[in-house]
Amino acid sequence: MLMCEYATALNASAGGGHICVTSLDQELAGLPEPYAPPTGALLLAFAGQQPAGVVALRPLPASRPALASEKACEMKRLWVRPPFQGQGLGRRLAEAVLEEARHLGYQAVYLDTLPATMQRAYALYQSLGFSTLVNPPASQLGPQVLYLRRSLERAPVKS
Repeated sequence: MLMCEYATALNASAGGGHICVTSLDQELAGLPEPYAPPTGALLLAFAGQQPAGVVALRPLPASRPALASEKACEMKRLWVRPPFQGQGLGRRLAEAVLEEARHLGYQAVYLDTLPATMQRAYALYQSLGFSTLVNPPASQLGPQVLYLRRSLERAPVKS
C-alpha cells in the first residue's frame, strides 16, 4: 500500500508523467525480493497501528556500477505518508536504513532522485552526506535524474 501511494505521489509531482516506477508492479509481485535479507531490508514506520512510512535497501544492481571493488547497495522507495510528513520521520527512516546497510557490511549506499520535484528529499540526502556522482551511469530514467552516493565509512555530515 505505501509503495503504491509513493508511486502515485511521485507521478503526480511530475505532472502525471510516469517516472521512476516503471517496474513497481513487478517489484510488488516479487516481494520480499529484491529487499529480502541477508542482502536487503524493507523498513516500515508506524504511527500507532497505522503505517506511516517506508524505505527499502537492496544490493546495487549490475546496471549501476559502484566504485571499483566497493560492496554497495541502493536505497529505494523512501516515502512518508502526507499526514506524517514534516515530523522527521523521513530522516529517521533514512538513518535507520543507512545503519542497516552498515550492519550488512556495505561500504556505500547509492540512490537516484529527482531534485526538481523532490526538493525536500534531495535536501535530506545532502544533509545525510550523500554527494552527486560526477560520472553517473547511463539511465533510461532521463536527464533530470541525479545519482547520489554516500560512503558508510564516515559519520553523517549534518543532522
